[in-house]
Amino acid sequence: MKICTQNELTYTPTSAECSVAAPFNSFFRTKFLPGFGLLQDGGVRANNPLAIALKESNKIWPSAKKNDLLLSIGTGVSTSGCYSVPDASNVFCDGSIPRLIRATLSSPCMDGEQGFVEALNYLPSDTKSDIFRLNQVIDGPLPRLDDVEKISSMLDLSYSVPDHLIRTILASAFFFFELDDEPVKRHDDFLCQGSILCSRGDTNIILKQIFLEMPNAHFQTARGQNLGGIHGNDGCSLCGYYRKTVRFSVTNVDEMTSIEIANTRFSHKIGGFPKSAQELLTEQQSYAHFGRADHKVAQWPPSRVCYCSRATKRRIQFLEPSLDQKRRKV
Repeated sequence: MKICTQNELTYTPTSAECSVAAPFNSFFRTKFLPGFGLLQDGGVRANNPLAIALKESNKIWPSAKKNDLLLSIGTGVSTSGCYSVPDASNVFCDGSIPRLIRATLSSPCMDGEQGFVEALNYLPSDTKSDIFRLNQVIDGPLPRLDDVEKISSMLDLSYSVPDHLIRTILASAFFFFELDDEPVKRHDDFLCQGSILCSRGDTNIILKQIFLEMPNAHFQTARGQNLGGIHGNDGCSLCGYYRKTVRFSVTNVDEMTSIEIANTRFSHKIGGFPKSAQELLTEQQSYAHFGRADHKVAQWPPSRVCYCSRATKRRIQFLEPSLDQKRRKV
């Protein structure tokens, strides 16, 4: 737990006032800060920060060619159709000011659903399969933020997560691959040997969910080479450490490949793919002969031990001197 300083506690309410202020003072007034001016809710400019998240992820992981998973969660979308005007000559309904207000409220900067669609238009087609949008469909117009009477009716709405999204999360968010040795050159290809690992310690819970969502699931390469089934005995049953050793071939070390979780109805890559064997060697710093940049142990091939082995301490037997050899303090 972080203990905040007095200055941080002082600025926390001020930051909250700046981030929730609405533009028309309907709910919270704008906050004025000396040297900055009037500040208001950032959702007025980017109600769906998908494009901002993609830009930030590129800065955090510059070597990643694409995201493993991107999930956008909305706060509700209305099923109401297009706005219809009974009398087009009515200046109060179809004048310049009403049209300007409707255009502003339905623009990508104000409408989160439109902002999501707008951001997708600028993304490559091969990245869209890993981007999901969850939003609750609401009949009629969306309720106002201060309409507390609608809370009881909204509690009765049915909400579900698509099965495809659950399977994608199980595949890409928990499992990853590392090489256990350098690729071996054979007659016409390279043999890669490595381990499929899990980023979580509660592997048994994840495996049970995989067995439920994807019966008879197995690991395979993008070419369809079967790498073996997913079993609960791959790893340590005591501490939850998961490791499945696999072997597959590539034509050269620069060939892009993937490892997937698949069954007869579904297949999706695990985290970090697609990637080449050369990129795996570089990311694992296999050539760092004089120490790694993160100051971890520069050991190649990497050792694979479960959490039980890491927690054990080396037993040292001390020889206790005899009582007559001990000196007593006076």
